[in-house]
Amino acid sequence: MEDPCRDIAPLEKQPKSEEQVRQDTVYLSISGMNCGNCANRVRNALLTTYGVTSVIVSHTDGLAEVRYNSSLVPAEALIGSVRAAGGDGVHNYDAAVMLQDS
Repeated sequence: MEDPCRDIAPLEKQPKSEEQVRQDTVYLSISGMNCGNCANRVRNALLTTYGVTSVIVSHTDGLAEVRYNSSLVPAEALIGSVRAAGGDGVHNYDAAVMLQDS
């Protein structure tokens, strides 16, 4: 079986103006990431979430820093985005809010 986490390219996002009106930061603890491609899968899933403007993910630390507009998306929805990044039968990711700055 071919690894579906192979050569995952990082997305570039141009946030919409309403996403940038308010900028909050949340730090997530993420489990299940084993490589840089896993980090890109999680980062891409978070970036495609409406309201998220930027994401930094470290698979070695199991952490993510997410800049987002909390009036458009709650921090709990970001956990759902992380979980959805897996679910391919091979990768299972989970997340928890460590610190929220709003």
